[in-house]
Amino acid sequence: MIIKNLALRLMSIVLAVTWPTAVLAQRSKPEVIELAATDAGSKIASIHLNDQNLLFESDGGSESFLFTGEALFAINHKDKTYRVQSYDDLRAMAKHKADEIAKSQESAGNGTGVELRLTRETGTIAGSRVRKLIELSRGKTEAEIWVSRDLTPMKLRAFGEKMRAILPGDYYKKAHGTPGLVEIIMTYGVPLKIVSEGHNTYHARVLEDSGSSASFQVPSGYRKVDN
Repeated sequence: MIIKNLALRLMSIVLAVTWPTAVLAQRSKPEVIELAATDAGSKIASIHLNDQNLLFESDGGSESFLFTGEALFAINHKDKTYRVQSYDDLRAMAKHKADEIAKSQESAGNGTGVELRLTRETGTIAGSRVRKLIELSRGKTEAEIWVSRDLTPMKLRAFGEKMRAILPGDYYKKAHGTPGLVEIIMTYGVPLKIVSEGHNTYHARVLEDSGSSASFQVPSGYRKVDN
């Protein structure tokens, strides 16, 4: 389930979809989106945004993920280390994985993974246009995720479009996998509302970010490690 699985699996980017072209509004100030449970108010993640960058932080997690215009930085706060992969390298990895899946003879129909399906249903949340994405397992809806591509920085949005064009739509079923929130952001857009199992609802609050531009940098003193 997406709520319980925030880990990034870089090679699990999924299906090609068609989405109307949207103009990314310029932000005069950075923003932060907090995803929290509607009932108890417990926060599960924060997403910091400006025109060029996106920083994802899960609540209580030891890692954060920084998307710049050209690369992804996985930052480990426990070890004070970070890994970096360019979008070109990630696309090459995705192509390799797609080729492996194309050669696989395994049927996707009986897989234990999930399917993500982008619907035509749209709406507005926190002033942003959203579209409903559903997670299905064995034909049953497990979660609804309302995502906004308008909030995604332009270069990250372009990267996601290229990744969707590379990987097959039955990837998760064949790989027996489940996407995390970082993958949802990379592929579909910023999640602003999640309904899990029909009753656990997580909703976004969009705030002006009081942090500095240092929020979009690897912290000073962190050591780079190989991938």
